[in-house]
Amino acid sequence: PVLAVIALLVVAPLGASTQDFKPAIPDVPVLTQDGKSVRFYSDLVKGNTVAVNFIFTNCKTICPMLGGMFTNLQKQSTRGVRMISVSIDPTVDTPQRLKQWGAKFNPGPSWVFVTGRQADIDQILKALGVFTSRPQDHLPITIIGSDATDVWTRNYGFLSGPELASVVTRVTDVAAQKAEGIGR
Repeated sequence: PVLAVIALLVVAPLGASTQDFKPAIPDVPVLTQDGKSVRFYSDLVKGNTVAVNFIFTNCKTICPMLGGMFTNLQKQSTRGVRMISVSIDPTVDTPQRLKQWGAKFNPGPSWVFVTGRQADIDQILKALGVFTSRPQDHLPITIIGSDATDVWTRNYGFLSGPELASVVTRVTDVAAQKAEGIGR
């Protein structure tokens, strides 16, 4: 896993790799870090611009860096993005563990950490194109998209706060243009 991350960084330096795609996001139940049951699509994604990353609390390599990326995004973006950190190890990551892990990053009210049944989390991961059978094999991928206009990007690697905010701005600007009929 560490070699895969190093190889990814050599091939795709910070912020260098972004791919547009069209996910079909499942509306499966998930649990927030506060133990509240919500539906992934209807309660978290629908009608919002979102940034989604994939973490697990036992990770000592890339997950803390992904948490740091979202901390920086909170400081950089003024676009009202909802941040969602999805546990890719839901059998270990209880809401309490997610809350404890997330506390290190000073999450604001627009950042939610979710876990759930393995089958439901797997549906989310597959829909977003980030599924791996072993959590430790996952890559640093951040999904940024707007449900309102179906503009979605898959971003590979570790982006700085300004780089992430720039992608959010691009997605929201494209979304605004589509809403106004400019980008058609």
